[in-house]
Amino acid sequence: WDQVVFVLPAFEVRTGTRVPGTKAELLQLLGTGDARPFYGTLCPRCQAPTDYGRWWALPPTPHLRVAYEVPWRDPWEPFYVGPAHGVPPFDERFLQYGFNRISQQACELHVAGFRFVVLDGAFVVHRGFKEAGSFHGGREAELGRNRQLFRRFRDALRQRYPRSPR
Repeated sequence: WDQVVFVLPAFEVRTGTRVPGTKAELLQLLGTGDARPFYGTLCPRCQAPTDYGRWWALPPTPHLRVAYEVPWRDPWEPFYVGPAHGVPPFDERFLQYGFNRISQQACELHVAGFRFVVLDGAFVVHRGFKEAGSFHGGREAELGRNRQLFRRFRDALRQRYPRSPR
């Protein structure tokens, strides 16, 4: 378990909607359109490896449990809980949106040999839907800068983890 991170499926709820406390409540909100996967309309690929369809289909459980393992894929910005020691640190050069510190750390976790397991019975919620046009004006410039930085970062991982088969 020392090289496992626990992925929490991430969702957005419509502004003014009460944040769900259980998976059953969340599924009801998904059914009415008052909740959706995080970044579901802006960047569906950024959360796709979590495999929401598989998570929704799991039978109800009263306990927190490891549901399934998922492979890392680029791009992915998972929300996760990891061990207190051994997780590579965030690279503070990555700021704001897209190819950011979450992408950087998830990629390095993968190369370092960590496994990603999705939890059932737990999730995170962002209040408000993320919508196109709702970001600050410099977002596109930040995205371009981060994209270039991320490419250099991935090349550097080959040197940092020369024995990694990933």
